[in-house]
Amino acid sequence: MKVAEVVRRMGLAETYRDRGWDKAVRVTDTEVQRAGPEWLAELIEALLAVPRPTYPQRFGFEVALRRLATTPGDPGRVTFVRRAAARGPAWGAVRYDLPEVAAYLAMAQREQDLLPVFADAEPSDELAACLWQEMVLRTDATEAAAGGFADRLAAAGHPLSVLPRTRTALERETAPAKKLRVGGAVRVTCTAERALGVHPWPGVDADCADARLFELERPLDGFGAAELRALGPRSAGSSFVHVARVGGGDVLRKLHETAASGPVYGPRKFAAYGRLTAWECLGALVGVAGLDVAAIESAAKACTFLSYVSDWHLQLTDSLDTGLAALWPDRRTVTLIAATDSD
Repeated sequence: MKVAEVVRRMGLAETYRDRGWDKAVRVTDTEVQRAGPEWLAELIEALLAVPRPTYPQRFGFEVALRRLATTPGDPGRVTFVRRAAARGPAWGAVRYDLPEVAAYLAMAQREQDLLPVFADAEPSDELAACLWQEMVLRTDATEAAAGGFADRLAAAGHPLSVLPRTRTALERETAPAKKLRVGGAVRVTCTAERALGVHPWPGVDADCADARLFELERPLDGFGAAELRALGPRSAGSSFVHVARVGGGDVLRKLHETAASGPVYGPRKFAAYGRLTAWECLGALVGVAGLDVAAIESAAKACTFLSYVSDWHLQLTDSLDTGLAALWPDRRTVTLIAATDSD
């Protein structure tokens, strides 16, 4: 079908109450979902020329953009997707974020086709900033290719510029988790308690989220399920299961996965801002103010970490049911960050 006809059909209706609704939405499934890259690019350009796009036109644009971003191509395709994605929000009420498009490109396009993006990208190019972080987590070649862009981001004060330009030792660290028995009871006296002020899922209901610091009356001899239960995690209550001793790298990775994937009914942060949130949350867990990555890594090495999940009958994915706790070196301070959204 000709692109002009597809655009016309998409414009026949705005809502399901309109007479041409079925024809307007069906054309995305019959044409856009099956088309090749050149046709998709032509459709995107034609849709962006529509002054007041209907909902089916905006939806068709999103589908075409996603399909084009996830189809391997060349540097020209990467440039086209970047420019089209940046124009979308001003064109109509599109339902995607630039970090999402950056993730699509990083997953599907070749490294050599992505690295040229950073040669002349401006610090205001949000998609390029997110793509930079996506690439940092995937390849060690990014620093050499994107060093100038990273400098420009730092000079402009972009929030992602505070992140390391390569994966740190903690981000590369892997260690087997040691499962702990969930049983027994101990007495733990808390002398003070306060909120941590950070969370990988901002906006989640209070009964599904927990981020607190506990100051204890005396040092803990051990740190396991019994001590955790005595403190009373709110989001999981006393029903938590699968308690394990984990390393700092595992904690950072879980925080990143949780922030990147987001809650069931909330927005995803994807890799770029998920990485930023993970470091912020880990800093709060280990007692480091501000985003000083070196200090956070050093403090994490001295802490003891536990992971746990709730005992809900519906457990969709681990990232939707996460509990992390840290015992500081003084053994009198415990912090925890948890989110339960499996119900």
